[in-house]
Amino acid sequence: MRKVFNSIFIAIALMMVVSCSEVADTVVFGTIRTAETDNPVAEAIAIKDGKFIYVGDKNGAMSFIKEGVTEVIDYTDKGMVMPGCTDGHAHYLSIFALSNQKDPLVIGHDDGKAELLKKLDEAAQKAVANKKHSMFSMGWNYFGIMADKPTLAELDAATHGVSTVLLDATGHHVLCNSECLRRSGILGDDGEVLIKEIEGGLLELDENGYPTGYINERATGYVIRMGGVDPDEIVDDALAETAIIKSQELLLSTGYVSFVEGWSNNYNTPRFYPTAKRLDDEGKLCMLMSMTYEVEPWQKNISEEIDHLASLKKEYGTMHVRPEYLKIFMDGCVENCTGAMSKPYKDGTIYKNFWSVDRLADITRECNSKDLTLHIHSMGDVAIKEVADAYIKGGDGVHRNCIVHLRNPRKEDYKRFADNNIACTGGFTWHVAENGALETLSEFLDEEYVNHSYPIKSFFDAGVKVSSHSDYPANENSPQDPFGIMEVSVSGQMIDPATGAPTVVFDPDELVTLDQVFQALTINGAWQVGLEKERGSIKVGKWADFVLADQDVFKCPVTDIHKTKVVSTYFEGKKVYQAK
Repeated sequence: MRKVFNSIFIAIALMMVVSCSEVADTVVFGTIRTAETDNPVAEAIAIKDGKFIYVGDKNGAMSFIKEGVTEVIDYTDKGMVMPGCTDGHAHYLSIFALSNQKDPLVIGHDDGKAELLKKLDEAAQKAVANKKHSMFSMGWNYFGIMADKPTLAELDAATHGVSTVLLDATGHHVLCNSECLRRSGILGDDGEVLIKEIEGGLLELDENGYPTGYINERATGYVIRMGGVDPDEIVDDALAETAIIKSQELLLSTGYVSFVEGWSNNYNTPRFYPTAKRLDDEGKLCMLMSMTYEVEPWQKNISEEIDHLASLKKEYGTMHVRPEYLKIFMDGCVENCTGAMSKPYKDGTIYKNFWSVDRLADITRECNSKDLTLHIHSMGDVAIKEVADAYIKGGDGVHRNCIVHLRNPRKEDYKRFADNNIACTGGFTWHVAENGALETLSEFLDEEYVNHSYPIKSFFDAGVKVSSHSDYPANENSPQDPFGIMEVSVSGQMIDPATGAPTVVFDPDELVTLDQVFQALTINGAWQVGLEKERGSIKVGKWADFVLADQDVFKCPVTDIHKTKVVSTYFEGKKVYQAK
């Protein structure tokens, strides 16, 4: 009788376990790399209603399976399962909008002056025939063109009266024609020079005080935003949708489920905001899109711009569309000698920040009070230090005000980042230089800055939750995908496409472990955008954003990590990408 009673009791207990367990929509078996430090590897996950309801061993997952209801994916010994990644700063929308224009003006990185002028002439003739009044393109090589740049007269002759703005590949330099200068108010209708200086940038003048057509830094934003290009001619609704969808396709195929677009009001167009919301409302947006709204130091009423950003967030913000970041350039690029450094460049130049600490602190205070967050480009040690000063002085300690790029942070600033909740996102592959880069930089930059360019490990050593960005497509020879970034960050090597030779690193002691770069791409990226409690790792209660990769990067040779391919990407429990 006791045996019968025990058997009945066990049966009832098992029935209770099954009945008390939720029935999962999906169960996945395999090597699960969770990005959780206290539970880094699991054997199974269960998902229901888009969220993880179980992370643990294989046996424990069995109770969540119901035949005919639960999809079971056995990924055992096929690679690894990992969280979806975040790209902390990139320009996907900008590039896909430009490259998908009708008759796009494509300026190659290796084009010299003659080729550039020829392409301008052909594009301008088409623009005139199509009754377009402006052209915009990006991609010329600053170091290649500036040695023999076109004159204003040559640019005017090639553009046939079509207002033209040509950004270089870095986005910090512009060539423009007289029509652009007139439309933006720099020249009068009679050719008189009305503006000779623009705060935060250079409006280059010849020996007679007349513009040459070359402009740099925040003066580039001036000609774009003050009418140099017609935003409706650059990006219409259809092109905005194409740019978002193509960005999403690339991101999901490489393992990203979230990114921060570094210039969402690019070309002065407002179209990306309503288009993104519409796509999300239609169920076509399968990623997180954090959007930045750029303001310039020459703008006199930044409060109006902040209020406009707040209205964009209110009108177009959704769970997946996050237009809540104010973008600012604190300085330029060290490589172009416009970064703000404490030591002068070797020619004696000292380039200062575009914003004062007090002004930036006031902006930070105002933004945080309106539930907006700062996203600031900072390269030089002075720029980085003073952005941190402003965040500490004006920030509320809750919003993840972010410093972007961080080429040469001071040693004493790392602890300030960690102690004051300052988000840092950097180009992990930028610590690796093309052959000859160290020698070139040494020609105009102090050796201390050359040898400690783009550090990585120091952030982790100080407890900073540093995240990774690709800045796509700013560094065309560096990988954009998470697996390429992992390999370069750990090994310090990638192959120079020009020579086939391995590249070099600025400081070998600043390379990181695979665990560290894995954290940067996953949970730290989610932390940067304030979503670490909801996303960024595989943990019960979080949204089920994950990737099936065809190999386990923790088991393959370091030099093979870049070969890893995404098989499938899931966003909130649904498969949104499948490799062909």
